[in-house]
Amino acid sequence: KNLIGAYKNLNRSSNVCVTEGTLDTIWLDQHDFCSVALLGRNMSERQAELLLNLRAQEIVLCLDNDEPGQSGLEKIQRKLEDRCFISRIRIPSGYKDVQDIRDPKLLREVILTRSVI
Repeated sequence: KNLIGAYKNLNRSSNVCVTEGTLDTIWLDQHDFCSVALLGRNMSERQAELLLNLRAQEIVLCLDNDEPGQSGLEKIQRKLEDRCFISRIRIPSGYKDVQDIRDPKLLREVILTRSVI
C-alpha cells in the first residue's frame, strides 16, 4: 500500500529509481538519486498509482540482481509499460543490489548507463 520515499520525491526529479528495500533507497538518496522503495519485489496497483503520481519523466527500475528481483522487474515492467517511460539498470556481477555498490563513481555509472526497456 505504501511507496517508501514517495513523499520526499514529489516533483523533485525528472526520474525516480525504484528499489526493493528501504536501505537501497536511502543509499541512492545519499548519492543524489531520487528513489522509492517497494518493500519487496512486487508492485501493487496502489504502489503503481503512487509512483505515477510523482510525475517523473522516467522510472528507473533498480531491483536486486538475483532471480526474484529480476522476476519482479519483469512483472513491474508489464504493469507500467503502457503508462510511463521505463528503464532499468544492470548491476555488475558480484553485487546483489545498489547498496552493495560502495564505490560512488561505479554507482553513478550504473545508474547513468541504464537501458531503456
